[in-house]
Amino acid sequence: MQLDKLIDYLVEHGVRITTQRRFLVDLIVGLNRPFSAMEIYQAMEKTFHGLSYGTVYRNLELFRQLRIVEIFLLDNELRYRIIDHVQPQLHFICMDCKQAIPMSFDPEQMELPKPQQFRSLKYKIDVFGYCTDCESSLETHAPTRPEWND
Repeated sequence: MQLDKLIDYLVEHGVRITTQRRFLVDLIVGLNRPFSAMEIYQAMEKTFHGLSYGTVYRNLELFRQLRIVEIFLLDNELRYRIIDHVQPQLHFICMDCKQAIPMSFDPEQMELPKPQQFRSLKYKIDVFGYCTDCESSLETHAPTRPEWND
């Protein structure tokens, strides 16, 4: 979602656009990966000294209620990401660097078993693993496996 469209959407829903809120929106639009509230707080606190973590958390919760971001768990930590309302996507998420690689996906084109009396309205699929950079780093730094005597 583009920054201007997102700001317009917030204004339409009665949200006052402050300097901090504009900065927050710009920050999350620029991220190409899931993020935590703490990451956002740490990035914003450098510019807005005295900013509270609660302010960041409340704004992310407002964005969740307005269906701008969604939350999910990654390594036992709540993560956020912007919702793509135009083309919902399947996400491949690296468990090391947290990069999200989106792919267009339509479950109606797959032969998924579903109950007869059910109509799909939305879906969310996340696949967790390692991107190629992190995978090769893990292989290089992996401890050598001990030889087992049988």
